[in-house]
Amino acid sequence: MAITAKDVGEICRQYADLKPDDIKIIEKIAELLQIMADLTQADIFIDCVTRDPNAAIVVAEAKPRTARSLYRFPVAGQLALRKNEPAVLRTMQTGLPTIGMRGISQEGVPIKQSVVPITNKNSRTIGVLIMEQDITEQVTQEKKVKDLMETAEHLSETLFNVAFAEGKISNIIPDGLLILDKKGGIIYYNIAARDVFDRIGFRGKEIKGKKIIDILPELDFRYDVLAEQMYIESQIGGLNLAFTSVPLKSADEKAAGALMLIRDITEIRVKEKELMLQSVVIKEIHHRIKNNLQTVASLLRLQARRADSEQTKKALHDSISRIMSIAVVHEVLSKEGMDMVDVSSTLTQMLEMITNGVLDHEKQIEVSLTCDSFMLFSRQATSLILIINELLHNALEHAFIGRESGTVNIQVRQENSEVILIVDDNGVGFNKEDLNKANSLGLNIIRTLVEEDLKGIINIVEQNGTRVEVRFPFLLTEEVWHADFGGG
Repeated sequence: MAITAKDVGEICRQYADLKPDDIKIIEKIAELLQIMADLTQADIFIDCVTRDPNAAIVVAEAKPRTARSLYRFPVAGQLALRKNEPAVLRTMQTGLPTIGMRGISQEGVPIKQSVVPITNKNSRTIGVLIMEQDITEQVTQEKKVKDLMETAEHLSETLFNVAFAEGKISNIIPDGLLILDKKGGIIYYNIAARDVFDRIGFRGKEIKGKKIIDILPELDFRYDVLAEQMYIESQIGGLNLAFTSVPLKSADEKAAGALMLIRDITEIRVKEKELMLQSVVIKEIHHRIKNNLQTVASLLRLQARRADSEQTKKALHDSISRIMSIAVVHEVLSKEGMDMVDVSSTLTQMLEMITNGVLDHEKQIEVSLTCDSFMLFSRQATSLILIINELLHNALEHAFIGRESGTVNIQVRQENSEVILIVDDNGVGFNKEDLNKANSLGLNIIRTLVEEDLKGIINIVEQNGTRVEVRFPFLLTEEVWHADFGGG
C-alpha cells in the first residue's frame, strides 16, 4: 500500500533536497501511486533528489493489489544507489525518461526499471516516478543459454565477420547500426547510421574511431555504458533519436564492446505532440458543450418559473433533468480528454445531481447505486445515463404515492459481452395493462434509447414494486459501434 501524504512530506523534509512547493508536488503525485500500481500490476515508487549525486531517496511506494509484489518489506526512506539503480540517477541528472534499464532492488532482486522525471514549475527535475518488473526468470534463462552461446561463438564470429565485411546484411537494416569497441570507439557503421550522422551535423566527417560519448555526451556519466543493455532517447541536431545498446562479451566474460542501433523517432514524437494538442482541443470542446447545456438548462428554469400551468412546469423540469444528465457526460469528457467514460464515477455524479434537485426530502426515500468499474464510449454512456435518469424520475414520481418511505436500487454490471442495468423499487407497483397502453414521453424515450441507440432489450416486471431490467451489447471498439449499431 502507498504510504500517507504525511509520511511522504516527512521523508522529503528529512532527506530530500527539496523546497516546500516541490514537496507538495511530490505529495500530490504520491496520492495516485496505488491506482498506478493496481493498473500496471507492478511496484511503483517515487524517488527524490538528495545532496549526494550518486544516491536518491525513496519517498513513496505502492505495491500492486492485482499482482505479486517484488518486495517483502517497505523501502520508503531507503537510498537508491547509482551502482544498483542507474536508471534512477540517469533520469535525475538528465531529466529524460529511461525505459527498461536493469538494476538491483533494495532486497537484492534483479529488476528492470522504467523511469520518468517529475519536474517543478521551473522545469527542474525534483524526483522520478519508477515502475519495476522482476527479471529473475529472465536472468536465470540467460545463464542457461550461456553454454550454448559459447559453443556457437566461433561459428557466429565467422558468419558475423563475413556478413559485415561484405556490407550486405547490415546495409539493408533500416536503423542505424554501430559496433563499438571496449573503449566506446566506433569501429563499424552501416549506411543508415551514416545518414543519421550526416543529418545531425557530421556530414563529410569521419566517424570511424570517434567515441560514442563525443556524439552522445549524456552517456559520459555512465561508467557501465558498454556493460549492459540500454535504451536512451536524445535530441541531437533537431532530431529525436532512440539509441539501443547491447553489450558484446568475449568468451571469458570480459567486455568486448557493444552493438548499438539508432532509430529516428522524430516523426513519432511529432505525432505524439499533435495527439496531445488534439486532446486539449477535445477537452475544450466538451467543456464548452457542457457550459452551453447548463446555459440552456438555466433558461428553461427561468421559463418554468414564469409558466402558469403545472403541466408545463413539469415538462420543463423534466427537460432540464435530461439536459443536465447529458451535461454530466460532457463534464467527464472535458476532464479526461478521451471519448471513453468511467461509468461508475459518472453515474455517481448524476445521482448526486438528481437526489439533490428532485428528491422529496419530506419523504424518506433512499436511492442506492451499485456499479462495476468499467469504461463505455461516450455515446453509449450518454444513452445509459438518460435511461437511468428517466427510470429514477419515474420511480420517485409514481412509486411511492401515499407512502412516506421507500427504496430505489440501481445496479449496473458488465458481464462478458453485455452491460446489465437493473432499477427496482419497493413502491406500489403498476398495472400491466395500463403500462402497455401508456404513451408517456418518458417511457417512449427509454424504449427508443434501449432498442434504437443501444440495440438492447428492456423488461419491466412487478416484483414487490417495480423492476426494470435493461441489457445491451458491451462494445470493445468504437468502429464496431459505427459499423453495426450506428443510427445514420
